[in-house]
Amino acid sequence: MTRIRVKTKLYFALVMSLLVMTLPILGCAGEPVGQSGGSLRIAASADSVTLDPALLITNPDIWLTGNIYDKLIEKNEDMSLKPELAVSWEPNEDITAWTIKLRQGVTFHSGKAFTAEDVAFTFNRLLDPDIASPGRSSLTAIENIVTVDDYTVRFELDAPNAFFPDTSLTIYQSRILSASVDTSQLTTQADGTGPFILEDFITGERAVLSKNPNYWNEGRPYLDEVIFYYMPGAESRIEALKTGSVDAVYPLGPVEALSLEGVPGIKISEIASASYLVIVMDTAQEPFNNKKVRQAFQAATDREAIRTVAMQGRGALGADIQIAPTDPLASPEMKVPAYDVERAKQLLEEAGYADGIDVTLHTSDVVPGHVEMAVAFKESAAPAGIRVNIMRQSEEIYWSKIWLNESFMTVNWMGRHPDGALSIVMLSDAPWNEANYQNPVFDALVLKARTQANFEDQRQTYLEIYKILVDEVPRIIPVFTPILMGLSDDVFGLKAHAGQFLLLENAWLER
Repeated sequence: MTRIRVKTKLYFALVMSLLVMTLPILGCAGEPVGQSGGSLRIAASADSVTLDPALLITNPDIWLTGNIYDKLIEKNEDMSLKPELAVSWEPNEDITAWTIKLRQGVTFHSGKAFTAEDVAFTFNRLLDPDIASPGRSSLTAIENIVTVDDYTVRFELDAPNAFFPDTSLTIYQSRILSASVDTSQLTTQADGTGPFILEDFITGERAVLSKNPNYWNEGRPYLDEVIFYYMPGAESRIEALKTGSVDAVYPLGPVEALSLEGVPGIKISEIASASYLVIVMDTAQEPFNNKKVRQAFQAATDREAIRTVAMQGRGALGADIQIAPTDPLASPEMKVPAYDVERAKQLLEEAGYADGIDVTLHTSDVVPGHVEMAVAFKESAAPAGIRVNIMRQSEEIYWSKIWLNESFMTVNWMGRHPDGALSIVMLSDAPWNEANYQNPVFDALVLKARTQANFEDQRQTYLEIYKILVDEVPRIIPVFTPILMGLSDDVFGLKAHAGQFLLLENAWLER
């Protein structure tokens, strides 16, 4: 553990949560040694659109590029931090700057040596408003990026930020590019430092990765090849796994997992997470610009029914804030809103809808649980006079045509630290502010929590944030989802990831 030069008032839990480390992850005692060789075939739910980390939005893009590029800091399956291209990260005394020591001897797939120049290029590009990266809102605290030497970078911030390594250096848009890359080619080409090299990329069909023989993590990856096949429709993916046409299905929904239980030759990997399903209401559009309508929809949400139908009883109930009940920053006062039909009726009447209200809820099979959640919400809301027309959209267009365009829709989000989870989707200037939520008081509280060294102070601030969100109801978060993956039983070293990532460097086949 690196010595951390911070004031003694910085509480021990903060230090532990940051997991400031110096030793590279090259294998731990007791870690199984994999078998080299083989080709892993993965059925993905939708096509990839871009190979440019700065522009990542969709899961297929995130999963593919996550095995081509490296970040400074990655997250393990349990969301603890692990060093990748950074070997240590250390704050200054007042947490207004973080010094990052970089891994030496790393090369890009093109052969270029990795240095601090590449880190500065990557993050300055992310901060460029003209690039319009969705990750920019997670990085706006950066005032200056200093290349101290070839293997040291210092991020200077505009205010104290205890969460910076977790919420800014682990975002998937922060995968490190070569400073010499031709960014105009990032639609179909990629040059990373990651465990796999892009060999073939056919839009609408497949992507083929080959083993990086010069990967910095000695002995990894085990696999010679990874092939992503794009298979719209959960049924086709499940059938491909059953017949042995593919070795893995990701993501896997609880309903599909149930259908695979007990099938010879197939196993399921599962992990609890802070990922969640959400019903979004555009607060700038009628009827959702009326808070009483949003509150009525909240009261008409039977969360237990949604968990039963969409998650097959798995997961945890949500309280309309992006803090899972198992998170240390969760408070016992963060109560799950009750299912109360009579209250919903009363609120609708007060909002001017005494005869009920008709709405269209947009959903898709794009991620398991969306459609089931929509159906369960429709049934639970009907007794309150909320008449829901479900508009089921194709997986191919959902993120490009529906998300951020429709006023009432189902969405899913990967698990993140609460600061990151709130910042990227709820701050007034967040590019993914899907509810068009504008609240300066809320914004100030999110920023305030970053400056607090005392854990209890942080938790109290998040409790204030919760009270605002549960009252304003820009989004209904009925359930936190488990992450599930379907695997052939000869696949090893590949696990479901609590952050919904797909990390393949430790995967191997025994055939």
